[in-house]
This record gives sequence, structure tokens and C-alpha cells, in this order.
Amino acid sequence: MENKRKKGFSYWLVNVFWYHYGKLSLLIAVLIILAAVLTVQALQKEKYDLNAVVAVPGPVSEESAEELKELIAGAAGDVDGNGRVNINLQLVDLSDEEHFEDNHYRLLLYLSLPEYTLFFMDGQYSETYSRKEGYFNELAGYGIETSDPTGKRIYVGDKKIMKAMGGYGFYACLSDWTTDGKGDRTWTEAAVRALKALLSSPE
Repeated sequence: MENKRKKGFSYWLVNVFWYHYGKLSLLIAVLIILAAVLTVQALQKEKYDLNAVVAVPGPVSEESAEELKELIAGAAGDVDGNGRVNINLQLVDLSDEEHFEDNHYRLLLYLSLPEYTLFFMDGQYSETYSRKEGYFNELAGYGIETSDPTGKRIYVGDKKIMKAMGGYGFYACLSDWTTDGKGDRTWTEAAVRALKALLSSPE
């Protein structure tokens, strides 16, 4: 009895706990750290009152799109109620040969994200995605009448604000994810206000 060494905490930690639960403990620790990092990133992530996309086969500068951004901000307002209006307007050049695939994937990504509700495209791309199911909604359901056969796009290329971004013959389209049980009704309402404001703007 007296010759037996007392097995203390360090012995139990290394030879019992670590032997049986070492890998599991490491996994749990990694998951806790990862969850903490993701939580911090989510809290620091920029929040927007409205997300919109300009996607055309050619470049559009941020400077030339500033008026559109200001109009959208004025119409959308402070959707999230944080005391300031923050608009995210993504510019996608679908003709950029160097980043051709990346930019097309970007467009598809924006089309699949519920927070992106307002899209401005040229005639060809707007027609292509308007004729496909699951991308855009018929504008008549939001009090916007259009003569377009698809009912999902409206010509805004004659507006002064849009002409400033180039002669792309812009069409506007609405993506309302609330019809699929996703998204947020306030995002859709903000997009509709912005589109109506654009349609009322000078030619």
C-alpha cells in the first residue's frame, strides 16, 4: 500500500481524461472559438437598408451611379431604424473578359440572396432572367404597370439618372423573396418605393 504512488489530478488529466476525451475536447474548443469569431463578424457586418444591383455588359463607374444611389436612399429611407440610411449598390460588368466568370457568378449570387431586391439590367439580360422562373416578380402586383410581355421588367433607360450611367437601355426588375417565405417585407417595400421614385424622376 505504502509503495503505491498517489495518482493526483495531473495523472488523471493526462492518462484518463485526455486519453478518453482529448480529441472531443479539442473539437469542442475549436467549435466554440469558431462560433465566437462568426458571432463577432456578424455583429460587425455592415447593415444596409436596401441592396440593389446594376448588371450590364459594360463598365459603370461609382461616380456615375451616385445619383441613383441617392435617389434610392431618399425613397427607401431608414428601413432598419438605426438612425441612418445605408444603401448597397453593386456594379457588375458582365463584359469584363478578365473577370467574366467571376462577374457572372456574382450576378447569380445576388439573384439568389433574399436581401437583394432591386435589379437594373440592359435589355438582353433583363429579358433573359425575366423569362426564367424564380428570379423576378410581376410588377403589377406592386402597383407598377408595364407594357413588357413578361410583366416583370420596366424600361427606365429614358430617365436622366440612368442615362448618366451609360447608354445601356436599362430595365428595372423586382425580386420579392417574401413570396417564397424568405426575405423581409420591409426590404420589398423599400425597393418598390425606390422604383416608383425612379419612374417619377426626370427624363
